[in-house]
Amino acid sequence: MELNDIKTTWSTVESPRVSAQEIRAMASEKMHPSLSGIRKQLTIEIIIWSVFLICYYSMFDGDKKPVWVNVLLVLSVLIPIIHNLVGYSVAKYPVQGTNIRESLNMYQSKIKIYAIISIITRQIYLAGFLLFFTYGLSFNSSKYLSLAIIISIFLVQLFMSYRIWAKRVKNLGSALASFL
Repeated sequence: MELNDIKTTWSTVESPRVSAQEIRAMASEKMHPSLSGIRKQLTIEIIIWSVFLICYYSMFDGDKKPVWVNVLLVLSVLIPIIHNLVGYSVAKYPVQGTNIRESLNMYQSKIKIYAIISIITRQIYLAGFLLFFTYGLSFNSSKYLSLAIIISIFLVQLFMSYRIWAKRVKNLGSALASFL
C-alpha cells in the first residue's frame, strides 16, 4: 500500500464524536482501570489489617508482650498501608511537568524513590512481624532452623522485590529513552 492510499484511507475513516464531558468521565478516577484495581487492593488490605490489629492483642498474646513490641507490630503494619496510600496518589497524578518529557522524567524519579521505599517498608513490616511472633520464645535447634528458613524466605522476597522494581524502572527508562 502506498503512502497516498494510506492517507486516503485515513481521511475517510470517521472518528467517533465524544463530548468533553464523556472524556472527563473516562479520565475520572472511578473509570480508570489501574486506579480501580489499586483502590480495591487498598480497601481489602486495610480491612484485613484492621481486623488483624483488632484481634492480635488477644489472639496472639499481645497482652503478654511488652508495650514496645506491640507498638512495633502496629507500626510495621501501618507503614506499608501508608506507603500504599502514597503509591496510590503517585499513580493517580502521574502528570507533573509542563510537557510530556518533563513529566515522564519526574515520574521516573518518583518511581525510583517509591521502589526503594517499597522494598524498605516491606522489610520493616516482615521484621516487625518476626519480632512480635518470636519475642519471648525459648529457642532450641529446630526453632533456630525454622527461624533460619523464615529469614531465608525474607531474603528471597527482598531479592525478588528488588528485581521486580528494577525491571519496572528499567522499562520506564526504556520507554522514556525511546520517547526522547
